[in-house]
Amino acid sequence: MRIRVKGSAIDVTTANNVDTATLVRAFAASAVTVTIATSAPVTIGTFKMPAGSVELIEKDPTDTIASTATLSCTKVATRWN
Repeated sequence: MRIRVKGSAIDVTTANNVDTATLVRAFAASAVTVTIATSAPVTIGTFKMPAGSVELIEKDPTDTIASTATLSCTKVATRWN
């Protein structure tokens, strides 16, 4: 999949909306549990990422991402956006 980088990578552990991104590329150097929540904050859901993995996370602009260990997050868009 091709992506368009829309910002710089940031390290996330506590709740962060990643510059109000709707699509985030997340890289986990170590195994982590990722939590997606509303701005309220109300947990939408969680998932686990193994060490060395990359995921694309789709979320609403004000939703936040948090993790149990450092997660490198970058605001991106798919190539057609």
